[in-house]
Amino acid sequence: MEYITLERSGVAVTITPAFGGRVTGFGLAGRDSMVLFDATLAAEQPAPPVEISAAALPYQGQSLWVGPQSEWWTHQTAAPEMQGESWPPDPYLTTVKTRVIRTPYSVTLQGPASPYTGLKVHQTYELLESGCLKLTAVAENTRQTPVSWDLWTNVRVPGDAWVFAPVSDAAAIRPGPTNDPAFQPPQLGYADGLAFADPSMDGVTAPAREGKVFLDTDEGWMAGVRDGQAFRVSFALSPLAAIHPAQGQVEFYFNQPSDKSSAGVIEMETHAPYRTLQPGETMQAVQFWSIQPVSEASLSSGHLNSLARELGERDACQSAS
Repeated sequence: MEYITLERSGVAVTITPAFGGRVTGFGLAGRDSMVLFDATLAAEQPAPPVEISAAALPYQGQSLWVGPQSEWWTHQTAAPEMQGESWPPDPYLTTVKTRVIRTPYSVTLQGPASPYTGLKVHQTYELLESGCLKLTAVAENTRQTPVSWDLWTNVRVPGDAWVFAPVSDAAAIRPGPTNDPAFQPPQLGYADGLAFADPSMDGVTAPAREGKVFLDTDEGWMAGVRDGQAFRVSFALSPLAAIHPAQGQVEFYFNQPSDKSSAGVIEMETHAPYRTLQPGETMQAVQFWSIQPVSEASLSSGHLNSLARELGERDACQSAS
């Protein structure tokens, strides 16, 4: 397995060119990663085949998909048996070994064109002097006909993290169904302009809390807090009309065992605007990640709003974004 670590201004990020290219670790230097990654699975299966059967191997970490999910297999003829399916994702985004271009503080990972989406993508990770990580994803239409997609960034954090994002009111929180009727779908709280999920599992009577929540955010950020670290992702806020109606600009997916949420996963996801690309045309999505130490005393629904303000004021990505 190949891993590349960048460290600057007290922040460390680890990236692999495997599995479509993804972040495998991000946190304060010398501390545990806020990004969840299965290094054991990666060691056992370091070079999965670029096949549909391997596309959903749960390596975790940060990965790039395209949206909407409902159309993943609609715009292709290479695998006619997959027409109309919504799982798994494109293996050209999740299994390929990407080509690496390095500088002292940046890594660019270039992937091949996909016969399923028509896109060729590359991702650049640049650790800025402030300790802010800038992520730039670029997709090019390699077909001779137009294609329509959005760029969807998915980063996994441990299931015992608090996660929250800004919304104008509770109506901007759109719960989705659980994928298994035996599980309990997530219910986010709302207070003082924040949608939030408490990892305590209070009130969960099913074997697990599982499912997705779609958020129509009114500011361009989301955050997760765990074990004395606050992870903040910022991005350009898009008009609601620019986001595909089947998605949200921010989405949280939960899969947390009720008896031990730390053994589960939360996916913190963002969708860039849905666009139609002409042949050879490109689109990009940019995110900025920061990590800060935080007091565990601030982790309650009554303190989240003040914590959110503090994180924004101290954000290492302020000047970059």
